[in-house]
Amino acid sequence: MSALRVGVVGAGNIASIAQLPTLVQRADVELRALVSRREDPSALQRRWGFANVYRTVDAMLSAENLDAIFVLTPRSEHVAAVESALRAGVDVFCEKPLATSTADSVRLAELADEHGRILMVGLNRRFAPVYVAARDAFGAAGASFCVAQKNRAGSEYRATFENAIHMVDLLRWFCGGEVVEVSAASAGDDPWEEEGTAALVRFSNGNTGILVAARAAGAWGEKLDAYGQMRSAEVVAPDTVTVTVDGVRTVRSMSPEAFGWATATETFGFANAVRHFLDRVHDRQPPLTSGWEAVKTQQLLDQILAASGLPTEEQEGRVWSSKAVK
Repeated sequence: MSALRVGVVGAGNIASIAQLPTLVQRADVELRALVSRREDPSALQRRWGFANVYRTVDAMLSAENLDAIFVLTPRSEHVAAVESALRAGVDVFCEKPLATSTADSVRLAELADEHGRILMVGLNRRFAPVYVAARDAFGAAGASFCVAQKNRAGSEYRATFENAIHMVDLLRWFCGGEVVEVSAASAGDDPWEEEGTAALVRFSNGNTGILVAARAAGAWGEKLDAYGQMRSAEVVAPDTVTVTVDGVRTVRSMSPEAFGWATATETFGFANAVRHFLDRVHDRQPPLTSGWEAVKTQQLLDQILAASGLPTEEQEGRVWSSKAVK
């Protein structure tokens, strides 16, 4: 395969853990450009081997002839970067969520179709080995019942939207079908910094999903239990999955399989998501977490937020990364 000319927008802590280590390992990738607001991005340029650095997305797109870009910025900056790239005829991998509003997500998915571009969103849990093994246990029918939980200590601005979106996406993936009914409840006095959300989702095929997203937990934890067809799958992310079929339990643990060298880049599915996107750029097939898949997940998330009495929009005047209203 010919080398893909790739640009990266944003190279913060998460990108350095999640996507960049995989990109530099690919023989079919040439890191042509980085967009960074750092006063001195030379250390980033040397570390990852970017040929050029730019201050803005538009400057990069004007100067470079790129095949694909990775948008790894805060969510408030996704729409502008993705739209510019799609209009320039460049394929896009965007971190989740695709946009801060579902309407903008729909518009970007439509724009990708209009320009014949690959648009993939980084809903990386679908590529994590433990979740893949659990989902495979149920085949095309999906799981009759699925309970997805992502809990942690403390709260944050729009916690359900920012973090539980992964588990909402897993509920859709495991249960299949279209959403027919949603009921939900939230806890806490600040609707933009809730203490947690729980939801019950019914799908058109009769399967049922349950979401638990607590921010009053004693520690961080992520797990998923799925049942159906006289079989069970239990995931304790990111390391262990237990599948039981006909009374036979099979336990798989990532650390021993990697001889103790398992990293979050691999176990949480970041690396496989990057590989999947690059392969789709080559073969032009729809990615598993396409723009339209991200739209459907965000639509379900909106239903959960609305049913629990939480806002579906950003708080006016609030900086996404800060607890302070400015």
